[in-house]
Amino acid sequence: MAQQCSRAIRVPVAPTGFNVKVQGDKVEGVYPDLLRQIGLTKACEFVFPVVPRARLALMFFDSHEADLFLPASRNSERDQKAQFVPMLKLTPALITLKSQPALIADVRSLLAKTSWRAAMVRSYSWGDEYGALMKQLEAEKRVDYVSDLRTVGLMLRAGRVEFTILPPTLLYSALQEGRSVADAAGDLRYAELTGLPRSEVGAYVSRQSLTEADQLLLREALAGAARDGSLLKALQRYYPPEVLQHDVQLQ
Repeated sequence: MAQQCSRAIRVPVAPTGFNVKVQGDKVEGVYPDLLRQIGLTKACEFVFPVVPRARLALMFFDSHEADLFLPASRNSERDQKAQFVPMLKLTPALITLKSQPALIADVRSLLAKTSWRAAMVRSYSWGDEYGALMKQLEAEKRVDYVSDLRTVGLMLRAGRVEFTILPPTLLYSALQEGRSVADAAGDLRYAELTGLPRSEVGAYVSRQSLTEADQLLLREALAGAARDGSLLKALQRYYPPEVLQHDVQLQ
């Protein structure tokens, strides 16, 4: 008999653009769709409790109420607490309004632009270099943390902040709701920021809440979904090719 999960796997979620879409009790999007597909082939049931974004990391890394944390970006602090399964790489871009005259090409120039403020989503992490940049901006009181992606877009357009740093796929998807493609993205500039490497994104698998057999099964299934095209198909259902081409590099 094929190996199967020993129990239902808990994957708390919060709205994250097209990656995780929540409408009432309905949870879908790139990663819920992918896990359900894995569930069919591996005889695993996944449940998706909907919680505020700020609670996701706490439930997984601190209270151990979650079995999987995904999509999750990798950093050294998280690696000490759980097993990471790399699935793709995303490019954190400097995002500004096109009407913003200044062009910033690297982290040093961004820090030197002391009049610029940022809006960032609370609890997001795009690697150790990103974390170091956030600490510097915090020390200079130049960053406002918000609870969701849509608020980032609203703050940029209202002129309350000058920039954010995100993979373009995330902000693109958050701004699509109720707007045309041109309205949603046409006024934003996406620029690569030298000094911020691509961020490894995938899933963290709990060592505390899962049996060793379930850990192994989930690690192999998630890595396999990145290799065999399942993840790409899930991404293509939600994102246009031009957005994926400039942002996503599969493992």
